[in-house]
Amino acid sequence: MERPVTASSLIRIMCPNLSCQRVLAVPEGARGKVVRCRVCGMNIKIPASKTATGASPDSSSGAEDGSARKSA
Repeated sequence: MERPVTASSLIRIMCPNLSCQRVLAVPEGARGKVVRCRVCGMNIKIPASKTATGASPDSSSGAEDGSARKSA
């Protein structure tokens, strides 16, 4: 038997469709899977880990002051 879904066991994610942007609440079991927004029908990949999908704050991405960019 599955555990009941509680507020702490839900992942809240915003639909990336700019015309929708609804906040979806999906169960923890959906991590790493693709779900569909019930409002607009867009497929959304749920991150597999609990951390953000961006770079970690410890990592550097090269020139932080923007000196590597060349202006046109």
